[in-house]
Amino acid sequence: MDLGPLEILVVLAVMIIIFGVGKLPQIGGALGKSIREFRSASRGGDDGDPPAVDEAAPPAARSTNEFCTQCGVAVTPGVRFCTACGRPVGSAAVSQPQ
Repeated sequence: MDLGPLEILVVLAVMIIIFGVGKLPQIGGALGKSIREFRSASRGGDDGDPPAVDEAAPPAARSTNEFCTQCGVAVTPGVRFCTACGRPVGSAAVSQPQ
């Protein structure tokens, strides 16, 4: 049993009438996600999704953060320049006269 172009157009017209044009992208995305999850479950393998992160676990302590001397923004350890103002930070910092 094959679907011809006329049958596909009728199905699309009915979908537009029932759901409206605004909901069709959301429905298509949900349908695609459901199909991917079904295929993954039927194969029994991992499809490359990252493992779930436990929300209750506290984040790692960031007591080693440095702060930009110019704008005061916290910068991650190991970076040489502030992402906000572009000035050197940490051991690469050079005091410049104001």
